[in-house]
Order: sequence, then C-alpha cells, then structure tokens
Amino acid sequence: MTPRTLLRPLAGDSAPGIPAVEAFFRISLSAVVFLMLLGIMRWAPLHAEIAWSPPGPPTAAAAVILAIICAVTARPRPARFSRALAVVSGLLLLALGILVVTRGRAGLSCEVRSQRGHVAWLPRGPVDLVYADLGGIEPRPGYSLTWNGVLRIPRSGVRRLWIEGSGLAKLRLDGVAFLTGDGEPFRITSDQPLGAGEHRIDIVLYWTALSPKLRLGWTDRPGAYGESIPARYLGPPTPRILWALIDWAAFAFALSVAALLFTAPWNRRRVWPPATPIAGREILLAAFGLAVVVAVMSWPIVMDPARRGLVYRPDGRLNAWILSWDIHALLHAPGRLFQAPIFHPLPDALAFSENLLLPALLGAPAYFLGGPVLAYNLLLLGGYVVSGLGVYLLVRRVSGDRPAAFIGGAVFAACAYRWMFMSHLHAQFSAFMPFALLALDRFNERRTLRRALVVGALFALQACSSVYLGGITAALLAAAILVGFLGGWRVREGARLGVALLLAAIVLAPLARPYLRMRAFQGVEYDLATVAARATVPTSYLASSSRLYAPLTQRHLDGAYEFLFPGLVPLLAGLAGLALAPRRYRAVAIVASLLAFTISLGPMTPFYRYLHEHVFLVRCLRLLGRFSIIPMMCLAVLTGLALSGRRRVLMAAAFVFFLVESTFVPLRFGRYQGPSPLARRLARDEGPLAFLPLAQRDTWAMLDSIEHFRPLMNGLSGFVPHPYERATLLLGEAPDREGLRLLRALGVRHVVTQKDCDLPLVARFDRARIYEVTSGETARVVLPGAPLVSRQARGGTLIDLGEVRGIERLVFELDWSAWIPEPLVAYSTGAEEWSEVAGRVNLADATLSLYRDPRHGCGEIRFDPVRARYLRIDSRLPVRAGRFFKARSEQERFARAEKATRSDHEGLSED
Repeated sequence: MTPRTLLRPLAGDSAPGIPAVEAFFRISLSAVVFLMLLGIMRWAPLHAEIAWSPPGPPTAAAAVILAIICAVTARPRPARFSRALAVVSGLLLLALGILVVTRGRAGLSCEVRSQRGHVAWLPRGPVDLVYADLGGIEPRPGYSLTWNGVLRIPRSGVRRLWIEGSGLAKLRLDGVAFLTGDGEPFRITSDQPLGAGEHRIDIVLYWTALSPKLRLGWTDRPGAYGESIPARYLGPPTPRILWALIDWAAFAFALSVAALLFTAPWNRRRVWPPATPIAGREILLAAFGLAVVVAVMSWPIVMDPARRGLVYRPDGRLNAWILSWDIHALLHAPGRLFQAPIFHPLPDALAFSENLLLPALLGAPAYFLGGPVLAYNLLLLGGYVVSGLGVYLLVRRVSGDRPAAFIGGAVFAACAYRWMFMSHLHAQFSAFMPFALLALDRFNERRTLRRALVVGALFALQACSSVYLGGITAALLAAAILVGFLGGWRVREGARLGVALLLAAIVLAPLARPYLRMRAFQGVEYDLATVAARATVPTSYLASSSRLYAPLTQRHLDGAYEFLFPGLVPLLAGLAGLALAPRRYRAVAIVASLLAFTISLGPMTPFYRYLHEHVFLVRCLRLLGRFSIIPMMCLAVLTGLALSGRRRVLMAAAFVFFLVESTFVPLRFGRYQGPSPLARRLARDEGPLAFLPLAQRDTWAMLDSIEHFRPLMNGLSGFVPHPYERATLLLGEAPDREGLRLLRALGVRHVVTQKDCDLPLVARFDRARIYEVTSGETARVVLPGAPLVSRQARGGTLIDLGEVRGIERLVFELDWSAWIPEPLVAYSTGAEEWSEVAGRVNLADATLSLYRDPRHGCGEIRFDPVRARYLRIDSRLPVRAGRFFKARSEQERFARAEKATRSDHEGLSED
C-alpha cells in the first residue's frame, strides 16, 4: 500500500468516495443530529417534551465524529431541495419563537433571600439552577433560594423523585418533609406513590456551598435515572394546546434540519486559486483589524492597560513577576537568569515554571515605560493579534479571500478559549505556532534547506516563548511532517527539515539545561495519578463559560473541569471547511487534532500512557488541556476556508454571531498600584526575606519584590518544591523556636508578618511589620549513616539491628506523605515481647535536609535510650520504603554538614 493510497480517504477533492458509503454516513449523521436536536429542544426556553429524545452531549460527540467522516469520504453533489428545506427550517424556527412568546415563561419562580429579607427574584422555570443563573448575585452567608408553588402529576403511580446539587436543600410535598440533601455535591432519591393532580411543593436551598446548584427531577420507573421535572408540570397552568404545538413544531424543526443536512452540498468541490503574493499594506491592515477585535473583546483593559490587568489572579501575578525578573536579570546578571530569588535557597528556581524569555525581551520597552502590568497586557493582547495574523496568512494563501481570511484569524485570536485563560501568558503567547505551520506549508511547496531553516527558527522562537507551547508546536509539526511523508516526501527532503530542527534543538539547549538540572536535583516528574487529576475529560470540549453558553453547559454537563467548547460558528464552519479544504490542510487538521485530543485526555488513553512511560519529557507536562489549542487553530483555518467565496452577508452574520458567542465582556480585572511602601522600605536592606505565613500571599510578595529583588523564601510556580511544602508547616504568622532555627539556617535576615513576634521590630506599615531575625540556635542537616535491614510488617516497619544494643535515634529518608511529629516506636530484644516509646522527629532539621537534598533528604527519630535488637516504626511516618539508616556521631555530622554547605555555595557560584 503506497502513501498516496493511505491518504486517499482524506483526498475528497481528487478521489471521490463510494456512493453507498457516502449515503450510509450521511444518513447516520442526519439521524444523530435529529436525535440531538430533540434532546436540545427540551432545554430552556422551549421546554418541549418529546418521547425517546436522548440527552444532547453524547449525541453531539457522535455527530461531530460522523461529520468528520462525511467530510473526508463524501462526493460532490448538486443542491436539489436544500433551499426549500432551509426556508422550511427557518419558518419552523420562527413559529417556535412565536409559540414560546405566546406561552410565556413556565415553571416556578425562585426567590433569593437574605437574613434581612427579600433580595431578588429569578425568572420562572424548572427547578434546575446553576451559579450562572444568579445574574451576578455574590454568595454571602445566610442567603437562601426558595421555590413555592404547584406540582402537577399527570398520572397516578409510583414515581422516583430526586434532588441533586450543592448546599443544603429541603423539599416538602403537601406540607410534609420529603427530601433533604446536604453536601458538595449531594444526590438524594425517594420512591413514592403519588396520585394524579395538583400537589403543593416547597423547596429551599441554603447557600452553604461556594457555588450553589440544585436540580429536581423524577421518573415513573423506580430505579432508573430520570430528567428534570419539565416546566409544564410546575407553577401556574398553561393551555395544553400551546404545549402540544411546541412539541410538534420542535419535532418538525429537528426533522427539517436533519433533511437539510442530508441534501446540502456542503462538500461541493472547489477549485482553489494559486497562491498570490501578499503586500505589506494588506498585512498591516489585517493586523490593525485584528487588534480592534481583540481590543473590543478584552474590554475594558484598553482603558488603562498600565494599571488594569490580571493581578487579581495568582497566575497573573506570577507571570508578571517572571517578566520583571527576566528583564532585571538580563540587564544585571544574565548568567544567573535561572537563579530566580524565590523559594530561597533552592537553585534554578525559575525552572520550576515557565521562563518567558522571549516575551520578556519583546516586552522590555513597555516594562520600562509603564511597568509589569503594561508589559503583560501588551504581550498578551499582541500575542493574540499575531496569532490571528498567522491564521489569516494560512487562509489567505489558499483561498485568496481577504474577508474570509480575516474571520479565520479573528476566530483564533478572539475565541472563548483566549479569555478563559488570560492569566496564563505562557499558554496564550502562541504567536509563532501558526507561522511555523505556514513555513512548513511553504516548505512543502519548495523543499529547500532555506525554507526548512525557517521552520526550525520559528519552532525555536515558540519554544523560547513558552515551554508548554514549544511542546505543543512540536506535536503539531510532527503531525504535519507525518502527513508530508505519507503524501510523498522523499528521505532527502525530510533530511533537510531534520537538519533545521536539529539546529533548533541546539539553539534551545542552553534553555533546556537548567530544566534538566533542576529535574535531576528535585526529581521533578508528574506521575499518572497527578496528571489524571487535571487531565481533560471528553465533555470539556462541549463545556463553555462564555456569557452565552455558561448556563447551558454548567446545567447539562457534569465532570468538565476545563471549558474548551470553541463555539458553534467555528465548529459548524470548521466541519464544512474540512470537506472543502485542500488535501494537505485536511490531512494535517485531522491528524494534528486527533493527536492533540488524545494527549489532552491523559492517562485515559493507552497512547498517552505509552508516551508517559517511554518519553521523559512527557512526564514533565501536567496540564494537558493546553493541547486543545491545536484543534482550535485548525478550526479557525477551516472556518476561513469554509467562508471563502461566500456572500458578504453570510460572512458578516457568521462573524457577528462568533463575537457574541465568544464574549466575556466586560472582563474582570484587578488594579495594580505599583510597589507598596513596605517594598520600598525593604529595598533599603539586603539579604533573604520571608513573608509569613508561607503559601498565603506569596504572589503578592513576589510582585512587590520587583522593587528590590531580595531573595524570598516564598514562591509560586507550576511545580512547588517538596522542601517548601515542609517549610509551610513550620512558618506560621509568628515563627516559633523551631521556625527560627530553620530561618537562621537558611540565612533569612527579615520576616514580614501581621502578628506580634518576639524579634526586634524594624518597621511597621499599616498591618504589616518587619522583624529582624537575630542570631541563635540553627537547624542542622540530618546525615544518614550505614543502611539498616528493614521490611514491612504488621503495624509498621520492622528493623533488625543485628544484635541487642543500646539505641536512641534513627535516620530515615523522607517521602511526600503527611508529617507526624511524634511517631510510636516499639522495641524488643527477641521479637516476642514488645514495649513502646514515644519518638520525636525534628521538622526544622528534616526540612533543612530537604533544602540541601530534595530527593534524599532525611529526618531523625529520637527517643529515650533503649536496648533492643528489633525496632518497629510507626506506619504513619513519612519514610521512603525501606530507607532507614544508623545515625552519625556528632563529629561526623558536623564535618559532613560543613562539607555539604561548602559544596552548595561553590555550585551556586559556578551557576
């Protein structure tokens, strides 16, 4: 089988499909869309009730898969009844709208109450409430939501009623307590015989959860999971004829859309014009138009870009600080760029997260003109504009249609995905990714070394901008290169591209070295359980938090932790564009999107588990949902191709609706006032600092530290080091004796806290106070001696000392489990009679040992002197399995600690 044969299913523009296969998939797609629409018609505001209509999300996924198959296998066909069916569908939709307006709202009203009384009324509807329905009402203690009215039972019999949600809910039926649910979340059911007719129903939901939610449902088949109680059976009655007309009109509309989908020539063959040169004036106009779109969609950030920004989010403050540190380090000490002054005294602290090196260089002028927030905003929004410009050029190169190319670029620059993750600059600065794909397309046209070097250079620039997006771009290029080889590339031509990518890897090596060094020192890798906890689930691709879709997706989708729905316009137009696109675009879009989708699901798929086991770089990535930017970019390109050559009215309507469905305006931003007086006072001294308690306001302390860049014990990053987690257990508002021992051992000179502290007061600012850490007793590094023989036994770890002897302390290697300060130690001379003694583990010494060696740091158990051969150590002790050692003498401990300290200082000096 030749590569061209392998590509034939993707080559509908040159290899017509089989009529029977086309008809089968078209009929299947129409049937699935018909069922999906029947399920959607049950939602607000229609509330149609049609038998055997399945829920929407599963059928939506099936419809997308079938649409892709139809796009790559179907043949061109003439339009016969499409216009007539389109008119019928439009008239039916209009009729549905008139019927819904005539009927008015149905269901029960919801009253929001506080301890003082009435707050607001929510519109009538079924008892199916999510946070987005509250219309901006902020949660406060003592608030409640109540529904009161009539429940009509259509026929007598045993019914299962259930309530699910978050908070504390109570349901009364005919004045009798019926169901009570409490938790976050909860689900309570009850099977009860209910007679036909009207019943009094009262429901109250107390606002005890962070995000209140309540849903009331039923089914007449006990044991089965039912739907929400339809609005027609709640509240004041509505004429039955209106409900019947709505049901029949909804059924007819779904049927007409399915028929339209079967007959529509959405995969009509198209002859694409040859690529034409693009003038610089056209590029500038396109960039200006995209900038206007981004400015409107990011409102009101453009009103005050130097002060209004993402500083209200920890990730936003972290990335603003990284930009500031990069610029400072490149100006004053470029060789110590990765020795960032956070998580003191750990080395390579910048490698715990993104380095943002290239964005920092590009944003330096804005930083000096207006500060870190201005630099962040211009980089973020500028990255959106340049990303959209890359898609514009991709579409323009094929279609020659400037308005369609502009819409495609706007889809990628201003889609809902952008506004949900604005605080993640490293995941949004995708400026070079579409240009790398554009360069690869040019290489496919003329496979010279020069064009290959452009591909490698753009990949290197993207990797210098973001480690995550560098890996994502590598996956995108790998998919495109695979398609190229299947399409007929020769080994010699591929070798030129390989040389270019190898040179890119050599350029990136200096940036990769600190990450590899940090990984070796810290042992940083994400296991499958950690990745699975934050992996994308399939329903995430149907979930959205935009203002238009948030109530729908929050109500009908469960288990979606990320919101990745691209919108109806990119989805529908992208699927249509898949049938029209040139062969190479179609193949790359399918292969790259499938690869990204599979990776984003994480351990759910065997493919990712294989990569995780055999490719160590994969084990360094935790948030796999970021790979969804690949299918988003592919949909943007395909949207532009689908709209090319269409009537301008259709283009304008699609563009406006895309903006509406992607909007979050007005976006929420915080205000940055610059470094505080506290930061300016700290700049007068030198030495490491600690803001206490650790891990509470770390990113505020980091953002304030751009005034002085003194080393901080505090920090936040994509990876939180194990020593820091242990240190947070010691250093609360006011450090105790052990906390001070650790601070002194780490060389901390000042602490900032809001509590009184038994240390010399340096300065006071409102509630914050600066204290000086005086000299005194310091923590000591725990060093292991000879290993001891141990094995797991009932009740703990059994250690054999080899002979009966006196012992009062043991050393063990720490693991990541919870800390216990006083583990139980059992001892015996012959493993028959056991006695117990209380052990003591010094957290300050153990934490200092972790700072010196995060992978093999040790703790020491001390207990009253005993004579024993066997010891049994508490199973709760945070010890790495089987890693127990003899304790060193005081002389050995002192000598080894001094040597380790000198080695650490020498290593930092070399870096």
